[in-house]
Amino acid sequence: MKQLFIMAAFAVILSTSCKKENNTISSDGDVTISFDAKVGNADFVLNQNTVIGERTYNFKGFRYWVSNIVLVKADGSEYAVPASYYLMEETNAVSVQDGTFTYPAKKREDIILKDIPRGDYKQIKFSIGIDAKHNDNLSLQAGELSQLSGMTNISWMWHTSYIFTSIQGTVNEGTVTRNFKAETGLNANYKTISVSLAQPLKIGSSSLAKMAFDVDVAKLLDAVDLITTPVVGASQAATMATIATNFATKVVTVKTGTL
Repeated sequence: MKQLFIMAAFAVILSTSCKKENNTISSDGDVTISFDAKVGNADFVLNQNTVIGERTYNFKGFRYWVSNIVLVKADGSEYAVPASYYLMEETNAVSVQDGTFTYPAKKREDIILKDIPRGDYKQIKFSIGIDAKHNDNLSLQAGELSQLSGMTNISWMWHTSYIFTSIQGTVNEGTVTRNFKAETGLNANYKTISVSLAQPLKIGSSSLAKMAFDVDVAKLLDAVDLITTPVVGASQAATMATIATNFATKVVTVKTGTL
């Protein structure tokens, strides 16, 4: 009888321990991060004439990598989201591999981070582009990183590294019209953005946590002359650096009324 009592007590303790452990796991929460592409105060729309300054643009695609997300708690401790590499995009259908494959039209503005430790968070950090470790070795895969992510390596990578951001379409001023494609890449143009929240964001199993940002394409093109230089890539290092710096310093802002 005594042995049965001890076994029963042990079972109760084990059950309680498991429940506590399960409660700890279930107390983690999810957070949605939205990146709303804009042109000034207007929505970013493909295949539609959009006036920026003295020029008229017609955008055909906009893509960029958001990576290495870090959430900072109110006490200063940090949580680095594992394998956080996300391809944000708004594109028309794209024919690749000489027409043997069509990458479908896509619009992706949201990221959902799962199982974030519960707590109050005061800051978020994230990067635009791919860190040197993965950018210098395309065989490494993490999160959405893959040589087949978002098309083939010919279409959405340079041969030896990732394209960090890409915007393309046509631009017109007066009688001059140019097809343009402006891309950034290379380790020097990997940029990190840090945003302090107006009030702590509570993350937990019972809360619906959201962050929202505007991504202003007009500011992305500040001091960038796509009529004079309609193709921007590794050979146009200065212009590429300007676009990368614009993205890091003025393009991404907190959406009004949030955070």
